Amino acid sequence: MDNNRYCVIMAGGVGSRLWPLSRKNLPKQFHDLLGCGRTMLQQTYDRYSRIVPRENIIVSTNIIYSQIVHEQLPQLSTEQILHEPSFRGTAPSIAYAACHIRQLNPNANIVVAQSDQLVLKEDLFVETVGKGLDFVAEQSKLVIIGIKPTCPETRYGYIQVADNNSASENGTFYKVRTFTEKPEYEFARIFMESGEFYWNSGIYIWNVQTIIETLAKLLPDMMAEFEQVFRELPNRDDRRRRIYESYTSFPNASMDSAVMERADNVFLQVGEFGWADIGTWDSLYGTLPKDSDGNVIMHSHTMSYDSHNNVVSLPKDKLAVIQGVDDLLIVDAGNVLLVCKKGREGDIRKFLNDARMKLGEEFV
Repeated sequence: MDNNRYCVIMAGGVGSRLWPLSRKNLPKQFHDLLGCGRTMLQQTYDRYSRIVPRENIIVSTNIIYSQIVHEQLPQLSTEQILHEPSFRGTAPSIAYAACHIRQLNPNANIVVAQSDQLVLKEDLFVETVGKGLDFVAEQSKLVIIGIKPTCPETRYGYIQVADNNSASENGTFYKVRTFTEKPEYEFARIFMESGEFYWNSGIYIWNVQTIIETLAKLLPDMMAEFEQVFRELPNRDDRRRRIYESYTSFPNASMDSAVMERADNVFLQVGEFGWADIGTWDSLYGTLPKDSDGNVIMHSHTMSYDSHNNVVSLPKDKLAVIQGVDDLLIVDAGNVLLVCKKGREGDIRKFLNDARMKLGEEFV
């Protein structure tokens, strides 16, 4: 396996759209959401260990989750886990990881992975990511994997490419023209029918020198601090302390908005490997197997009578009996019981924010 290949697994998010199962002290990436015996983080590690040497896999997470990462991936050394001292978005965490990897290998080619995604065709996935890593080893490009849309989905961002002529194949590279964040249904339909737009997978591929040069141009103050820290402090513990002190001053910015939408060397690589982002209850419902009445029963005992298209998630030792209810989300997790209409993502955030404001952090 190519020793210049590295992977950064992003595992620091809170996953609030899957509340109350995903909580601040145990977010979605640390749950076995798919009922396969491995958490989302563990499945991500397994997937990328087919592409990248295991010793070259880095997990970037918030410091409050570092112990959970150690427990779920005990094979990782302490040097393979980067701690973010505060929640500042993906741009600072990716910049930190890039500088860390450059210190290890200035010729590194990196894939940045999300820890909450489903991939059905893993052999094709491995082939696609490998081709992307080979591409960035030869060219100073920033690559993002785009998924050919199968429906006018409004939960995903869209990426428009130039000159694909509606005839793309898996693994093909195209210059990126525009990014659009979660469009309304009518726009999503137009995007899909045009053949020029792809779902934004959030999977990035680049050479370490290319991404650091781009970050230095677009986020110069933050990168100047990182460069100084890594130049002046050879001891890892000293670097970590200094970064902890500086981290809250970094911009709270996503990689897409701060870098990918502004850089002029961004390419999309087409992916067709059975991909889904497991970020919401709706996405889980669309992914998991259903009974004859369209109900998704997660890890629990449920007796259903004249009930259709519900999601039920309970602790394993509990029984739910539901009768005459349709299109409900029924979740019993810790100290929270949620019963609400399915398919209304915005309400979940409202419930969570209301609980925080009225009752504090106990139920968050």
